[in-house]
Amino acid sequence: MFDLDHFKSINDRFGHGGGDDALRVFAATAAGNMRATDILGRFGGEEFTAILPGGADSAVAVAERVRAAFEIAGETIAGHRMNATVSIGAAQLLGSELAIDPLMHRADQALYAAKSGGRNRVVAASWLQEPSEPPLLQAVGK
Repeated sequence: MFDLDHFKSINDRFGHGGGDDALRVFAATAAGNMRATDILGRFGGEEFTAILPGGADSAVAVAERVRAAFEIAGETIAGHRMNATVSIGAAQLLGSELAIDPLMHRADQALYAAKSGGRNRVVAASWLQEPSEPPLLQAVGK
């Protein structure tokens, strides 16, 4: 899960058109830094989600690549110095999990940890305990 940092502030400072520009730049940056097999979509507002085949390590590597690229692309958008960044939460399907809700919940927990840990970072939810226990969170990147 991806969430543009301080998006309300971007809208307040540069208007909704500036916010729309930031969303477009993020979408293009994310798509340009993901693999052909990855699926990216807007989840709502300033949130995006992606489904990436493969394990957690490859997902975290792609997420970090997107984060770093948007940190650069978000410096100046549509002629405005925005310094836009993104926080990212990553999670992986567990064993025989069939529903997407638990996966989304873990990714959302990791995203919240990325935002509360300083933003502009990737946090991976690692299930090293039994699924009934809370996930361990590990920050990567900034």
